Amino acid sequence: MIRSGRPTEGEVRRGEAATWTRPAPAPERPRMRLVTWKPLIKGNLFDFATIELPIGLKLIDCPVLIGPNRPRASPPSKPRFDKDRRQKADVNGKRAFEPVLEWRGRGLSDRFSAAVVALICTAHPDALGG
Repeated sequence: MIRSGRPTEGEVRRGEAATWTRPAPAPERPRMRLVTWKPLIKGNLFDFATIELPIGLKLIDCPVLIGPNRPRASPPSKPRFDKDRRQKADVNGKRAFEPVLEWRGRGLSDRFSAAVVALICTAHPDALGG
């Protein structure tokens, strides 16, 4: 009889331990995956990444911005328009964007950003300045 798990003491004494098989390793947990990377340096915007989440959802054109401390990835966003359908500007006169989805908390947002930056750096080691 082949079974998973540890043999009992009686099975070991009777020599039945030879039929024991080691349980199969747990399948590797699905990971986030970098689908595409498009370099584009324009102001603080450094590039766009398409990311596939473990649940199968693709986030297309996630912006990666270079901040004062480190690169940061964000979920995709859309332009912000006024009532006349003209794109609004922020307080600095730059085009304004608003999120189309957001993380439940700052911790999730930070982990997503770090994971995206790590995926880009792994696939393209010189992409974000080393």
